[in-house]
Amino acid sequence: TLLALGGTGSILLVIGWRVGALHRRNRMLEAMVAARTREVEAKAGELERANEALRNQNLTDPLTGLRNRRYLGVCMPKDVAQVQRVHRDVTASRNERVLLNIDLVFLMVDIDHFKFVNDHHGHAAGDQVLQQVAEILRQATRDSDTVVRWGGEEFLVVARNAARRESALLAERIRTQMAEHAFRLEDGTVLHRTCSVGFTFYPFAPENSDFLPWEQVLDIADHCLFAAKRGGRNAWVGVFPSDDCDTTRLQAALPTGIPGLLKSGDIAVATSLPDPRALEWDLRK
Repeated sequence: TLLALGGTGSILLVIGWRVGALHRRNRMLEAMVAARTREVEAKAGELERANEALRNQNLTDPLTGLRNRRYLGVCMPKDVAQVQRVHRDVTASRNERVLLNIDLVFLMVDIDHFKFVNDHHGHAAGDQVLQQVAEILRQATRDSDTVVRWGGEEFLVVARNAARRESALLAERIRTQMAEHAFRLEDGTVLHRTCSVGFTFYPFAPENSDFLPWEQVLDIADHCLFAAKRGGRNAWVGVFPSDDCDTTRLQAALPTGIPGLLKSGDIAVATSLPDPRALEWDLRK
């Protein structure tokens, strides 16, 4: 009996030792797997952050820190879809819609006589002016808006969730802040510059949110910018459809047919210049 009990106890000890060893090995394997998982996740996070940094670098202007033109190709499809969805869901009349914060506003901004800065003070001074212009535009706009370095001394502001009836207020704020700013260069020189602004809205006709693509609406804002510059600079010009416009005629004529549409009364002009009838329009394709 003692021998049997001793043998049974030995067997149980061996089994217990073996089970304990298996448990210890399982815990060690689980710890190794967890450590490896954390390592893989950490590397994946580093890779995602590196990819995100690379994407931001590709979409960012290195001089000003603003977004560049490539960014529009990334963000605009989503923005346009949202605006179209909101306009489909809104039951307000046309006169009510223009007061709602449901549109995109495109504002093209160009520094007046910027070539003078580069020619007389050097390109380094020009870069300093561009950096300060970028900061002015950041301060003049909301966090939800995007400021884009469009090229050279030209910038684009995309104002989201904006009311088209109040767009002229934003254009005037940008024009005023630019004109009042003292551009201080590293050598102590103080310069004063003005800007010209052209703007319009997406959708161009509030009751028909998809009859003109956003690229053509942006072209309209660009034509308005040239009209502001040809009108004397330090000014803003915007166009919008009239209440009784013919959308078929608009679609066929825009963006280069602005003069004819003004004569027919299908579109109207808002401007800080004294005589809108004296505006000259850029008709380049």
